[in-house]
Amino acid sequence: MKKTTTKKKTSYAWLEGGLVGAALGVGAGLLASSKLGKELGEKAKDLSADFYRYLSPQIKKVKKMSEAEYKEFVKEAMKRYGKSKKLTEAEANGLIKDAFGAWKHLKKNL
Repeated sequence: MKKTTTKKKTSYAWLEGGLVGAALGVGAGLLASSKLGKELGEKAKDLSADFYRYLSPQIKKVKKMSEAEYKEFVKEAMKRYGKSKKLTEAEANGLIKDAFGAWKHLKKNL
């Protein structure tokens, strides 16, 4: 019995992780088509994909999150990410704005 339960939990966790990943992928796509994405071109796509890879494992650990908590989480994550990647303020603000836009897609999977 325990193996079945563990297997279900593992399957559910895998599915949940996949859904969060998909939602973050949609957010990356939104950035690529956003104003910042058009201005920065390929660099924006790379930054967006990298930032969502940075956020994804952290978001997967959270079971429930409100929109306000998500926005605060993204801001704090961007402080660390932006510093490590030496982003300009405009690049960081653009990524934050686009990550905020991904909330509607992400909340369906949290």
